[in-house]
Amino acid sequence: MDASLSTTTFKSRIMGTSVNVSLTIRNTHEATMEFTLFGAAYTFTVTRWSRKGLSSFLLLFFAYKCREAADFGSLTVDDNGVPTFNMTTAQKVNAVIQGAKDVMACVDEIGTRHQRSVLDYAVWYREKHTFWDTYENYITMLACNCIVHTDFLAPGVTWELVTFGMA
Repeated sequence: MDASLSTTTFKSRIMGTSVNVSLTIRNTHEATMEFTLFGAAYTFTVTRWSRKGLSSFLLLFFAYKCREAADFGSLTVDDNGVPTFNMTTAQKVNAVIQGAKDVMACVDEIGTRHQRSVLDYAVWYREKHTFWDTYENYITMLACNCIVHTDFLAPGVTWELVTFGMA
């Protein structure tokens, strides 16, 4: 595993509950968010914006809204439509931190609206929305991936074996 580029913590809300999120960003810009909710520990890992995926993330990140250049750097596009990111390593880290906060905010929105069906919603969204042409769609897909990959808020059920003819 590659070295950490940055480690930080931030507060987020999920379904009305405040959580402390520990965020680790690796040299590849892969991000890991760890937090505890309702007594269960969760680890969300976002790999989509690592390595070459960072450019796709940043294009959508800057297109979403005007960003403070001092915090996030800037994006310029030449006459041929070729983008150039004018960013320091710290500014790239800031963009990933903001992306992680946006993922957590989206998880909160999904949880608030769908409560006990959070996992079902995330599976449905991933099946029906396979194209991420906006920052909103991209962040929602990342949030749904995190929910599905961790069985987020899935019921803890112990199943009793039932087979045909047991009666």
